[in-house]
Amino acid sequence: CDRWDLGGVSTALHADTEQATVFVHDAYPGGAGFAERGYGLGATWLRATRQAIATCPCRTGCPACVQSPKCGNGNNPLEKAAAVRLLDAVLAHAPA
Repeated sequence: CDRWDLGGVSTALHADTEQATVFVHDAYPGGAGFAERGYGLGATWLRATRQAIATCPCRTGCPACVQSPKCGNGNNPLEKAAAVRLLDAVLAHAPA
């Protein structure tokens, strides 16, 4: 899987879910199954993401941990510590 094989959209309040929502989708034409597999492995992927961010030696965020070349708002706002707190909150409700 390449970073460009996945896409996503996030919103603080989505009209259909009526809550903060993140959508992840295959960016490969016709799909490649990555998003479906990610749904099944969501908690595992989120834990790995949290570990990568928390252990990255940068101070505020870098391309190795929280920045994305595909970010629609130019990685702004960007806050490494907030990303870890957000993942902790989400993972508190994830299956073990």
